Parts: sequence; C-alpha cells; structure tokens
Amino acid sequence: MFWKNDRNELMDAVQEGGLFQRKHSHNMLETARVLSIGEDQFGIPHVKYEVKFESSQERGRSFEGPRVLALAVFADNYHNVAEAV
Repeated sequence: MFWKNDRNELMDAVQEGGLFQRKHSHNMLETARVLSIGEDQFGIPHVKYEVKFESSQERGRSFEGPRVLALAVFADNYHNVAEAV
C-alpha cells in the first residue's frame, strides 16, 4: 500500500468511525468499522475495530468484535470505503 512506510499518513487515513473493506474468496466482503486507535506499551499504534461479513447470498446482520490489529497490518489488509467510491 502507498501508506505502508509513512506512520503519519497511516494515522491520518485510519480514523475512528472509519469504514474499511477487504474481499475474500466466494464473493465474501468483510467490512471493518474502526472503534479506536491507540498505542501499546512499546509505542506501536493499534486499531480496535469490529467486523461484518457479507456475501451475495447472505448479509451480515450486525458488526462483531471488538478485534485488534497493529495499525500497519490493518492498513495492509483493508482499504478505505470512501476511497473506493
């Protein structure tokens, strides 16, 4: 991703309340909603988020979570929904 090495760009792009997505096989779409961003005891930023899975046959009823990923890992796995529109 273009923001992989720039921490400031990562922090600017991933905001609380933001929606991000990634596609899985069999037309499964995963949507992540950012709950918060914070640093661990080593200063590494992490994203706390919840997810919803949808497919062409079935829509996710609600978000599940929370889950946590390092900010850089989150950015490598998800793209911003607003950028895709």
